[in-house]
Amino acid sequence: MGIRLVMGIAALMVLAGCATSRSEIDINVAPMSSAQVAASNGKKVQISTVDERVFQIDPRSPDIPSLKNNEVTDKSITERAIARKRNGYGMALGDVLLPSGRTLSQLVNESVASAYKQAGYEVVTEPGAADATAVKVHIVEFWSWFTPGFFSVDVSSKSLLRIETPGEKVLNVVTRQNQSMQAVMENDWKKITEADLQEVSRETYKQL
Repeated sequence: MGIRLVMGIAALMVLAGCATSRSEIDINVAPMSSAQVAASNGKKVQISTVDERVFQIDPRSPDIPSLKNNEVTDKSITERAIARKRNGYGMALGDVLLPSGRTLSQLVNESVASAYKQAGYEVVTEPGAADATAVKVHIVEFWSWFTPGFFSVDVSSKSLLRIETPGEKVLNVVTRQNQSMQAVMENDWKKITEADLQEVSRETYKQL
């Protein structure tokens, strides 16, 4: 057996091990460009975000949230889950979580807050801040998944947010990202999730 073949098999075994295990990947919300910030509109908002995603044990489609160990009712796990790995046949394997102490709600909250700041709002975090309008963000969907292919594979991410503000129309923020590659590495989950969070900011800003 040639050295290259042995090395190739070893690499596939490593990748397979990564794919079947649970990964923890930290995600960063891109900093806002100062050039994008509008002049103050004199309005204050206090943003809160709630994760309302529905996880399934054996979903019919890979874009539906699921977990390797079927921990679909464990909020300490689901609030950190952002993706599910799959093999070349599309079979669900390991999952991708944010590190302990980090949640999807925190990331989405930062992304939405960035959009409000760009639109000239003052975003306050102190509970009961005077003159601050309550903005509630509902995470209906936010998930990344893998689609196998013969010559390349796709990593996709989508989100659906419902943003409610008293006395104003509900904002429905919908995003979709897709990236093609030869093989999915750990860092690709970070890239696709961060790209989707950036799109959340852009799409929210468009509707403000």
